[in-house]
Amino acid sequence: MKLKLFFFLLTISTVISCKTVKSGTSKSKDIVGVGVIHKPVVADLEVNQQKIVKTIKLKSFEVFEDAKNEAIRELLKEYNADLLIEPKFESVTVNGKTELTITGWIGFYKNFRTIEEKDLKLLDVNPSYFVAPSTAQPIIVTKK
Repeated sequence: MKLKLFFFLLTISTVISCKTVKSGTSKSKDIVGVGVIHKPVVADLEVNQQKIVKTIKLKSFEVFEDAKNEAIRELLKEYNADLLIEPKFESVTVNGKTELTITGWIGFYKNFRTIEEKDLKLLDVNPSYFVAPSTAQPIIVTKK
């Protein structure tokens, strides 16, 4: 009897403890260090003119920020793209089930090259041009 109980508990604990963890990265850093000097590299950015939309269903225990990152990762992988430009997120929760929709334009880096003199004029852009716009995330609750 004790042996059956032991195997039952062992089986249950094995099933409960099995879970799959997926992770991915999307950023890297330049080489920085003492004695390491490198020429800057520039690239052209090709942006798809068609807006891309993807919807995923969130798991009940999933953290919203993690879900947003996972949606971007899946979208980039699906289109073999390098980045998502101006992503917009919309989530709808009905009866405890949440769907997250992401919309944006996909981009591809092309023509990587060492910086040339003709590229230097790109660096003379006003710094205020690069300030990120503020975003608002209103929450709208609809009752039936």
